[in-house]
Amino acid sequence: MLGVCTPDMYFFYILIGWEGFVIDGQVLRDAISKRYRLKVHHGTKRKWVPEEDAALVACMVDLHNVGTFNADTRFKVGYLNKLERMLEKGLPHAMLKAKPNLESRIMTLKRDWEIVYNMLSGKDNSGFGWDDHKKGQSIQTPQFPLL
Repeated sequence: MLGVCTPDMYFFYILIGWEGFVIDGQVLRDAISKRYRLKVHHGTKRKWVPEEDAALVACMVDLHNVGTFNADTRFKVGYLNKLERMLEKGLPHAMLKAKPNLESRIMTLKRDWEIVYNMLSGKDNSGFGWDDHKKGQSIQTPQFPLL
């Protein structure tokens, strides 16, 4: 017998009919070749489209501005579930789940945009920043020491 489970331990495929000693590869080849065959998916990584990224960032900004889930420099526990509900309204067919979809994507965005965050927050920014007096006109240029 061959039984295949989801990560949360639900059977989604069972193949019976093999008697005696067989090699696992034989059973797997048989399962893949049957009429109602086992379909092997290569990779489970979700592809995000730009509209989903934009919606996620917009919802995070809204969540931050409301302030309910703010805690120092990060969000409080439970913010992922709130984001999931917010995105369900804006993108009902995307089926984005708090874990693993949103949690994973937020970590990716943090990693990819870390340099921008560091520049704007004042960490290692070499003088780069926003001038409140020239709001809307331009961003301060980096200050480099003359050699």
